[in-house]
Amino acid sequence: MRVLLIEAPVAIVTPHARLSPPLGLAYVAQHLLDDGHVVRILDLNVTGFNALRVQASLSRFRPDVVGISSHTETYPNAREIARIVKSYGSEIPVMLGGPHVSLRPHESLGESAIDYVVIGEGERTAVELVYALSQGASPESIREIAGLGHRVNDVPTLNSPRDPLSVLEIGRPARHLLSLEFYQDAHNVLVARGGCPYRCPFCSASQLWGGRRRPRPVEDILAEVDDVVASYGAHHVFFVDDILTVDRLWFEGLLDALAHHDAGITWGCATRVDCVDEDLLRAMAATGCTGIQYGVESGSQRILDSVKGIDKQSAYDAVRWAVDAGIKVSCSFMVPFPDDTEQTLAETFAFMRTLADAGAKVMISYTTPYPGTMFAERADDLGLNILSRDWGDYDAKHLVVDTKTLTAERIVELTTAAALSLGMQRSI
Repeated sequence: MRVLLIEAPVAIVTPHARLSPPLGLAYVAQHLLDDGHVVRILDLNVTGFNALRVQASLSRFRPDVVGISSHTETYPNAREIARIVKSYGSEIPVMLGGPHVSLRPHESLGESAIDYVVIGEGERTAVELVYALSQGASPESIREIAGLGHRVNDVPTLNSPRDPLSVLEIGRPARHLLSLEFYQDAHNVLVARGGCPYRCPFCSASQLWGGRRRPRPVEDILAEVDDVVASYGAHHVFFVDDILTVDRLWFEGLLDALAHHDAGITWGCATRVDCVDEDLLRAMAATGCTGIQYGVESGSQRILDSVKGIDKQSAYDAVRWAVDAGIKVSCSFMVPFPDDTEQTLAETFAFMRTLADAGAKVMISYTTPYPGTMFAERADDLGLNILSRDWGDYDAKHLVVDTKTLTAERIVELTTAAALSLGMQRSI
């Protein structure tokens, strides 16, 4: 079978949209390749959404199956891509996967242009679906595919959930199908499958992954690092993980292996401010860490106590220790939280200045009630007024909520003024 995998793009192409390649699609692609299929990847975040480009790709490649991956903000474009596929060839099966679909499968199955939804980890589900399609896709064979959503007599139907892959079954992504030269962080290496164990009310990771994190063996990670160095000329890798340092014992094993590794690379990561200390950051720098991302979120301790569970001193120390060790630091913030007031926002903007003065790059985005988050599920109880149900607005650059104490107009006014005074990016 010929399978075209498409990454649905954001509405407006920005440098952040091209930050890193779509590893999720690349993992699915490799599993399909291993099963004997011919696969292509089209990442529209590189070029921007152009219907003629999609049509041209369909005409050139002539796929038997099309798979589309989307996040919440890219879901409207995913729907449109599915419609383009059906206009090109109504008989071509379209499967849709990604975080948004996994959390709202019935919504996607309500779209006539979408035949199947892949829920959760998609590698084996996609392989089994494409095989079933190659054999004629009997109703019985479709019902047996775990992790799949489909329609039975026009009624959305979800099969049994799929058990997670073991970390050794995940394999390697099909990087050779991606134009890596177009990405800022081209050489990303996944170190663990699954989400973080924390349950922040603004994040859907715990809903998607159930708080289960499955780290890969250190030797397997370093073997992949060697591969991206040898095959793609990598000099820097970004270790993909929500909180790389959350499992201290495992992470110290990775640091020890990096210290004795001769690849000569630098690396970056993301983590929480309360999952590092001065000694750990020095050890990270000594093994090549040059960049770290912290999610700080607020500068009000009262707000942090309710949404993050960290304290401002820990955030300041984590920034100072990293900077002193020679690591570049990025800190992200969000507004508004349900209990924010003008006073707590003033504290947040002041703390941004403090961290910027300590050497961090600070960024701010609008809080977004993504599907599966507490902010979405309990908006009324929390006093959040959801202003838009257009998923294309859910990019953290559009304000889609206001609160019981702050109007949308006032939130935008205060945030814009703070961003200008700090000379910073308003959104990630």
